[in-house]
Amino acid sequence: MNRYLLVMTACIDPSAGHYPLQRNQPSVRLEDYKSALRYWLKHPDKRLQKILFIENSNYPLNELEQIARDENPLNKDVEFISLDCNWYPPGGHYGYAELRMLDLGLNQSRLRDQTTHMIKISGRFTFPALKKLLDRLPDNFDAAADTRAWRSLTKRHSHPNVTTQIILFKHDFYRAYLQECYKDLETGSETHMEGIYYKKLDALKENHRIVFRFPLNVDPVGHPAHRAKGYQHPSQIVKSGIRAVARRVLPGWWL
Repeated sequence: MNRYLLVMTACIDPSAGHYPLQRNQPSVRLEDYKSALRYWLKHPDKRLQKILFIENSNYPLNELEQIARDENPLNKDVEFISLDCNWYPPGGHYGYAELRMLDLGLNQSRLRDQTTHMIKISGRFTFPALKKLLDRLPDNFDAAADTRAWRSLTKRHSHPNVTTQIILFKHDFYRAYLQECYKDLETGSETHMEGIYYKKLDALKENHRIVFRFPLNVDPVGHPAHRAKGYQHPSQIVKSGIRAVARRVLPGWWL
């Protein structure tokens, strides 16, 4: 049986980075993380008993730690790791800092070795369909991602990528093939972590158990950092509905 570690990646104060963000106030972002943590602490799925919260701007985590102590009705095991590594190359994307944070945090985690797989999520979001996704994923998979690689009648998507708000890996697979992949962003061949992950997983698909397309929509709930519209905005709901239909009637179109 897969044993999961829910990994919440966080950057409460993004001011050290140069990439422009719409949702950039630390007080607002902290409330997002607090709300998401409360959601996962109360989530009844017994596969989500262990939570790792990694933060990369060296922001005090005392309010979050107090929530884990005082508002933890299911007595979940929660680990907090604070880092100071919100740096990425000039002109680059903040995904570099997130990938590096993930590596550094996992290497320090006591919960990593108590589990077989990680569910890496952007820590400000919740995913109400996560339980259904775990129910439908195969046992002992190496990686599971949702790929965007639509194609027209004449050509495929010119830049396929995986969504990284939520992505799942077997720990041993991640250690062997994906640690330090943020360094690939230093070369300029790729600019975003979504493209890096797709290329690496695509190169490994012949010999590993990789799920490239979720069997259902696993939409985030919350506010993205790079635009004003939240994921529950009517336009986003319409997009999600189109994707849900396409999974059934156009399975080759990875919208």
